[in-house]
Amino acid sequence: MEGTSLTREEALRRFQSAKQKKQACIERMKCELSSVYEKQTGKKVDYLFIL
Repeated sequence: MEGTSLTREEALRRFQSAKQKKQACIERMKCELSSVYEKQTGKKVDYLFIL
């Protein structure tokens, strides 16, 4: 099985890519959740806690 080992640079690149995708997903989730909360309650969101 040649080529299955990752270099350090490749692993870091993959990690950074996953981190960026997660951050983008979190931002989309925040926008969606805050709009749903505002529709249901009529109040603005003070803060959101997302893991």
